[in-house]
This record gives sequence, structure tokens and C-alpha cells, in this order.
Amino acid sequence: LPTDVAETVFSVGAQDDYGWTSLLHIYKNSLSEAQKKKILFALATSRDTDKLQRLLAMGLEGEVIRSQDLSYVVWMVARNPKGYHLAWNFVKQNWDTLVEKFQLGSSCIRSMIVGTTGQFSFPEELTEVQQFFETIKEQASQLRATQIALDNLQKNIRWVQRNLETLRNWLNEQMK
Repeated sequence: LPTDVAETVFSVGAQDDYGWTSLLHIYKNSLSEAQKKKILFALATSRDTDKLQRLLAMGLEGEVIRSQDLSYVVWMVARNPKGYHLAWNFVKQNWDTLVEKFQLGSSCIRSMIVGTTGQFSFPEELTEVQQFFETIKEQASQLRATQIALDNLQKNIRWVQRNLETLRNWLNEQMK
């Protein structure tokens, strides 16, 4: 496949069971770092939440998906509208393991925190994130990423409060 279309073709292929499994097999056998990243991106575009959960679990396990790719997988799943809550819950549930694996101040931990909360835009989600950070208070105080995540979430909430109604009205007008 030409490199400029490979990611798109992989993403379309990842939407059914056969394609998803085939891509995972290609990932395991590929020697190309660039191809591995494109395949992980595509696998994370699946609309099947069970596959997204499986992808996260395989990344944590480190046998099929390399441990060094886990933060990328978490970030990609978090960008998926079907996966962003899965990715956040994954980080919360596996926090101690993730910190052991990647070190508290690492870029991997930072990208997982900021990446998994980046889609949040409702006050309830802010409360949930704050409550989690409260449970890891000592660690959270050492991480700049927690403040970045909270700041981004507050910006997202303000944006929705300011623009959602206008956007909704505009879309309704376009649909007429």
C-alpha cells in the first residue's frame, strides 16, 4: 500500500472482525515502526468496545502489543468517540501498574492523563477526574499533567456552555 493511504485503508479494514484480527497479526509480524503505528491507530478506530478493551489489555500485558506502545494505544483509544471513557477507566483501574511500568513523571504517564481526559467536556466528568486525582493526591501533586488535564477539561466545559446552543441552532438550520 502507498504510505499516504495505508492508515485510511487499515482503519476501514479494522471495522470488521476479520480485518481487525488480520491487522493485529500484521502488527505482530511487522518490523516497520511506521507500519506498527499506523496499524495501532487503525485498531483503535474500531467501533467495537470489546475490541478496544482487548487492545488496551494487550498493551498492558505487553506480549502482543509492545509495552512501549501502550501510551500511544491509550491515547488513540481515548480519541475514539466509542473509547474515550474506556481509556479513562483503564487508566484509573490500572494506575498503580502504569506508574510501576512507566515511572510517575514520564512522558507516557503524562500523555495518558492528558490524552484520556481531553475529550471530556461536562461538569460531571470534571468531578470524576478531580475525585480520581484526589485518590492519588500525593502522586498527583508531583505531576504537572494533572493540572493540565483539569485546565483543559474546564476549557472544554466553558466552550460547550458558550457554543453548544449556537452550534445546535446552526445545524438545525442547515438540516432544513
